[in-house]
Amino acid sequence: MAVTRFTKMAYAKADDMVFGKAVKPVKAGLGLEIGAGYTTPEVNYAPRPEAGASKEKLVKEYERITTDIMARMVQIGAPAVVLETEHVQQMSNNPEWGAAVAHAQKTIMEDYHDEYGIKCALRHTIGDIREDRDYLKLRGDKYPVFLEAFEQCAKSGADLLAVESMGGKEVFDYAILRNDMAGILYGIGVLGSMDMEMIWQDIAAIAKKTGTVAAGDTDCAQANTAMFIAGGLLDKNLAHTIAIIARSISAARSLVAYEAGAVGPGKDCGYENTIVKSVSGVPIAQEGKTSTCAHSDLMGNLTMQCCDLWSNESVEYHLSLIHI
Repeated sequence: MAVTRFTKMAYAKADDMVFGKAVKPVKAGLGLEIGAGYTTPEVNYAPRPEAGASKEKLVKEYERITTDIMARMVQIGAPAVVLETEHVQQMSNNPEWGAAVAHAQKTIMEDYHDEYGIKCALRHTIGDIREDRDYLKLRGDKYPVFLEAFEQCAKSGADLLAVESMGGKEVFDYAILRNDMAGILYGIGVLGSMDMEMIWQDIAAIAKKTGTVAAGDTDCAQANTAMFIAGGLLDKNLAHTIAIIARSISAARSLVAYEAGAVGPGKDCGYENTIVKSVSGVPIAQEGKTSTCAHSDLMGNLTMQCCDLWSNESVEYHLSLIHI
């Protein structure tokens, strides 16, 4: 697919950017329109480690998670919800596993939609498996498997296709440990952007072919690493200002996905998404205070200012919500 560069802002003034409304809303899943005037919850979760022992156990785990979430949404009268499944490595390295999970989840979501009318969509975030033991292999033999994981999930029920890609991470990791700002800029802004342009043309083509939505990417591999190392108010491992700059740089990188065919909604852990929305006009997911279950988030409600999906950070799922 062709790459179209952004040359101007999507909004004439900042006051036009509000939560729940995007210049380019996205229709997805079962009756859901994202960025069309309301903000929808996006629920994130992770399976217990032992569930990855076999495909059957993993599917059963996600069936339980999906049923609990959909039941709770109906119980509280929520009009809509998005579920995000961030792949564990087994699901992307074995695309048929991810596809089986997507099919099982979507079947349950369709049942709840048909019976209760709840609008819903399923996001699958494919794992970036393009690595060897000691280095990344961005264009190696893992790349076809990586793309196959997208296609199989799309054909099996996933509505929104996303990834947390890792282009440039080797340089970034070296640079962040040395407070090397030029290296951070090069890893995220140059190498990361080059990789994004390649993979998102291919992902967008898969979405077009399968009738699904090429949603977006986030710089978890680099900017989130900087934020995690910087930590909270008691941590002294990295200056918060460096983490903030790394996050800001990542906006240029994440924007490339939308230049290469993605249409949103951007992924929740992309704190750069407010910048992305201001330029591209696509709907975005955000997280803030709701992600403190996983890491020391200092953003609170600030990132909610113009989100279209409000999410949590992915943590291991244990409880049966319908019994709480």
